[in-house]
Amino acid sequence: MPKADKEGVVRDRRTGIVLSRKNRHPLADVFKDAPMGEGLPGMHMDPMAEHLLAIHVFDNLRCSPPQDPLYRAAPDPESLNATGTDRVIYVPVGTPDPVADGDDSEPILVADISGYDADQMAAMRIQMQQKEIADKMLEQADPHVRGEGDF
Repeated sequence: MPKADKEGVVRDRRTGIVLSRKNRHPLADVFKDAPMGEGLPGMHMDPMAEHLLAIHVFDNLRCSPPQDPLYRAAPDPESLNATGTDRVIYVPVGTPDPVADGDDSEPILVADISGYDADQMAAMRIQMQQKEIADKMLEQADPHVRGEGDF
């Protein structure tokens, strides 16, 4: 049975391949909510999958950690309400942190949902998320898919 070295890394004694680590891989967050497109939710995966990918990529394939990234992870303020988990979004490196908008605009009227039960609220959240994703995908689609252009 292989045993951990002083850093908590467990290797196959014959091949040197990292089999596991005592603690979470220090670069596992590189895979947290990997971006899938502007405005789309990140590819959320289980923390154990992030950890295993980091072992595979950085320990066993010996890829170098990111040296000069073009974007950075920023907390997604809406993720806890939308998904029940804290997630991140990726923004260009020079992007300042968001500033709270002033409430100097006219209120937008929406349907009264005060009578909705928990199931109706959950269904509405799902429908809103699906609509936002569909809108972002259409926004990023080729012009002929959006109905623009001469095709």
